[in-house]
Order: sequence, then structure tokens, then C-alpha cells
Amino acid sequence: METEVKLAFKNRESLYQAAASGWFTEHCLNPDSTPMTLENYYLDTKDLVLGLRQAAFRKRHCKGIDADFYEFTVKCRGGANDGIHKRYEWNVKSNDGVLSVDEFKMKAGNDGDDPEILAEVLNGIKDSDLFTLCSNSFDRTMYDFRFGNSTMEACIDYGEIKDSQGKVCDIICEMELELKDGSLEDLEASKVFIMSKTDAVPFDLSKFKRTLDASRSGGNV
Repeated sequence: METEVKLAFKNRESLYQAAASGWFTEHCLNPDSTPMTLENYYLDTKDLVLGLRQAAFRKRHCKGIDADFYEFTVKCRGGANDGIHKRYEWNVKSNDGVLSVDEFKMKAGNDGDDPEILAEVLNGIKDSDLFTLCSNSFDRTMYDFRFGNSTMEACIDYGEIKDSQGKVCDIICEMELELKDGSLEDLEASKVFIMSKTDAVPFDLSKFKRTLDASRSGGNV
């Protein structure tokens, strides 16, 4: 199960100032990490079956100085409270951005959460059923972050959410800390530590939920 902290920052300046500060970089194993651009496309059926199953299917194009690849991800169930997000998650990388539902189930079942839960989520869904429900894009810089006795992936995310007419209606300005190895206590402590140094606040809304709301409301979010 994916377990992460999501923190929202007041603006771009405060977010990047935090990432460049000594109190942050001293916890990073790779302080000179370079950014990537992530383009996210969220898929569902016309009957919104995945949404009804409390799931999201994402196709992500990752582009950077030394990288150009796709990653397909299914997330489901779980929830968020006071900035702590927990969800079942499965990921499969792709060089060309082409991946069938059956191929995803086969590959993701070998490296992720319980494959039976994934099979329930994707049961009866064919490739031809899926279409792009909404999309967003943002720049991400990733760091290997060590706090206490735990290792996390710290992501600095900044970008735009547009409505169905292409109008910018919200800003992505977040730091995510995903627990890779260690304890929930250290993850909680890292959240408190970062908040004590910045204007960051816990944030319970996912990028998918915010983007979907913008797409449905025409930007009135």
C-alpha cells in the first residue's frame, strides 16, 4: 500500500525555497536532482466504472534530461486524513505508452499490492472501454529523503490544472513524501518538521480529484 504525506505550499517561491534550504537538503541523498515534466492522463469507461469502484487508472508521460518513458498506474480505495494518504497501488513502465489492460494486470501483479484486488478493480474492462477523462501536467523534482530511521521519496511538484476549455483554474504547488522504507512515525515526524520550517499545510485532495472537479465544473472549483 502506498503511504505518503501531501503538503500544499502558499506559492511557487515558498515551495522551491524550501527545496533549496539547508535544513531540507541535509536530509537528501541526491540534493542535485534534476526536474522532470509529468503529463498525466486519467482513464475511465463511459459509465465511470473505475470511479464507482473507488479506483483511478493513470497513464503518465515522464520527460526529462535523461528520461522519456511512460508509466501506467492503478490506485484504489484507501483515503486521506491530515495530509496522510494511503492507497493500494500498482505500476507498470512502458517505453512507447502502449499497454493493454490484460498486459497491465499480468505485469503489475508481480510487483505491487494484492493482485486479487487489482483483478476486482479491472474486472470486465476492455481496452476499447477506456478514454481520457481528464489530464494535468507539472514539473517534478524527486529526492531520496532520509528522516529518522526511514527513507522516503520527496517530490517537489509545481504545475497547472486546466478546465475542459483549457483555462488554468488551479495550481499544483505541493511536496509529497512517500514512505519507501521505515515507519509511519518517521513519516508523520517529517511532516511536522517541514511544516515547522515553511508555510506548508496538510492537503487531503489528490491531483486526480482536483483535475476531475475542474474538468466537470468548467473551472469553477
